Amino acid sequence: MRLDTEMQDIEFDPLVPASVDAAIATVYRVTESLLGPFRANPILGPLADELRAQYLEGIHASVKEARHLA
Repeated sequence: MRLDTEMQDIEFDPLVPASVDAAIATVYRVTESLLGPFRANPILGPLADELRAQYLEGIHASVKEARHLA
């Protein structure tokens, strides 16, 4: 799936806030670009929101883990 490929290409330093912010912005940009057209669909719209949330949770988990290890 193209979305997974785009998201896997996001690189960031979890200890650098600007890098994390850029990664989050990229998640919003990519998900809106690829999934935005489906927002009005009663099934795909909520799925798009769920996918975005999962990617954001991954970023936040990386930040939490990096801070814990630092």
